[in-house]
Formats: sequence, C-alpha cells, structure tokens
Amino acid sequence: MINEDTNRTTSRLLYLLKRLSDSWFCNELCHENIEGFNNSYIPVFMSIGTTTISNSKLASNLSITKQAASKVIKELEELGLVSSEKCNTDGRLMMLCLTDKGASFYEHLRGQIEVLEDEYKKVVGAKNYETAINVMLKLVQYHEQLNKMEKV
Repeated sequence: MINEDTNRTTSRLLYLLKRLSDSWFCNELCHENIEGFNNSYIPVFMSIGTTTISNSKLASNLSITKQAASKVIKELEELGLVSSEKCNTDGRLMMLCLTDKGASFYEHLRGQIEVLEDEYKKVVGAKNYETAINVMLKLVQYHEQLNKMEKV
C-alpha cells in the first residue's frame, strides 16, 4: 500500500503556490494608480524589461503565441507603458520598449517583487531560495521540451 502524504503532492503544491502568489499580486502589489492595468499583464510587461525586445522573442520567452503577446502589448501601449517601432535591420519585426512612464512603473514593480524575494530568502534561506529558482528553471525547461516534442 502506498502511503501518500497529500501535503507534499506536487499538483497540490503548484496549485497553492500559484493561487497564493496570484493573491499577493492582486492584493499586495501596488499598481501606482495606473488605471486599467491588469495583473495578467505583469509577465509580459516585466519580460520587456529595460531593453528592447521583439514581439516574437517576447512570446517565445513566455511560451505564448505571438497573437497573445500582441494583444497584451496593444493594451500596454494604450496605457502609455510600452511603445513599439519597426526593427532597423528587419522591417518585419516590431521592437518593444518601455516608455518613460513604463520604465518608472517597471522599477516600482521590480522593487516590490525584490522585497517579496527577500522575504522568501528569510523564510527558506538564500541558498535554498537559489536552489528553488534553479529547480524551477529546470522544470520549465523540461516542460518546454515536452511541448516541443508534442508539436512535432
């Protein structure tokens, strides 16, 4: 007979971590009163970062479709947080960058996320936190490989 510790079930832990972290993003992350900013924009917005990136590269980095990325980018442009322009070397590509307002907001959000990461490090220790990040990166890579194989 298998003695399963339901508190350590991966699916339960992933569900709870996602639900609780989503709750933190919704309730604790201060949006600096940017009317219309939706928490679902955060992965795309934060992935643009402080340098330019193409819509294709952004979509690839987040494992989403270019259409899904484009939808969020359009909404972020309407909020005045992101701008886009044609790439100088490849006219087919749109390069994305943060506006001044977007860059300020990015730094604001990044600061709050760093505070949360510092809290995580206090809870589990800096070494364990880095180990957890490395493990999550490997699990993401594993699932990305699985998805590539399914598409072939």
